Amino acid sequence: MDVKYQVFVSSTFEDLQEERRAVIAAVLAMGHIPVGMEAFNASDEDQWTNIKRRIDKADYYVVIVAERYGAEKDGKSYTQMEYEYAVEQGLPVAAFLLKADARRSWPNHKVEHSKAAKVETFRELCKKKMVSFWTSAGDLSGAVVLSLTELIQLKPRVGWVRSDSVPSSNVLNELAALSEEKRQLQAEVDKLNASTELTIPVDVKYRISQMQMTTVGSFIDGFDVEDDIPDLLEVFLNLNNLLSRGAESWEIQQRLAEHYPQMQDGYTAVESLSAELAAHKLLEVSRHASKNGHTKVYTLTDYGKDFAMYAVHSAVNDHISSNPEPRTGTDRQ
Repeated sequence: MDVKYQVFVSSTFEDLQEERRAVIAAVLAMGHIPVGMEAFNASDEDQWTNIKRRIDKADYYVVIVAERYGAEKDGKSYTQMEYEYAVEQGLPVAAFLLKADARRSWPNHKVEHSKAAKVETFRELCKKKMVSFWTSAGDLSGAVVLSLTELIQLKPRVGWVRSDSVPSSNVLNELAALSEEKRQLQAEVDKLNASTELTIPVDVKYRISQMQMTTVGSFIDGFDVEDDIPDLLEVFLNLNNLLSRGAESWEIQQRLAEHYPQMQDGYTAVESLSAELAAHKLLEVSRHASKNGHTKVYTLTDYGKDFAMYAVHSAVNDHISSNPEPRTGTDRQ
């Protein structure tokens, strides 16, 4: 989304007209919206109210400081009042101070000698936030582009967008509904994570034990007596992720070959294995149209998916129980 930011440009006016034009041009070249107070009478209290309202609507604030302090109200210049108000409102601010060597050669008619101390005090105040130094209008415009780019990256603001790029009320309502649904789901997840123990149903415990006692060598050929023959539960867990999304016979054969290369006749092994898992209500077989007619797709039942969750939890706990963490400390024997 193309976001445009409103940038309030502050300074004394008569002495910095060229510099203000350079800064405003730089802001426009960046694609943003400069806001200046050239047309306002700084001594008019109603105008100060207007200035504050403009600052409230701005996203960023920049101030240019040379050798004039400017018109005052109650002993403080309007430029300094604008700066302090912007800081109070939490606007990201950047100050651009005339460089020391340029100050020495600055035209005398642009120097407010009677307020030199106040100029110095204001410069020191500005140095508490982001500050850059300049010597000419061209130098100043480049510094403004660099500082504003950095401010936008570090402190992004709401900004302004075209009305036709803003989501409709229906979209916003849908996003709100999805956000609430996400919040509710996250609450459920947090509740589950807070539980220290997952309760495994009795029938699932029984089926786990039955599958652990059933070796696949009893219904699949290829295993020798000396082989470490896997049990049905182990094979099921190795195929769990594959079967949860649905898999064809060749995919299952490939997975079995990776884990159990001694198996023979992959197709027969898949058929025998699927029959065993179906008998435990864990697997269902469906036929889908294919280029060669129909193909079988093997998928976990809803019960099979729940069973897999409990079985994985049980296997993890068994592993932890059989592999306790080593003792620490300096106990003497």
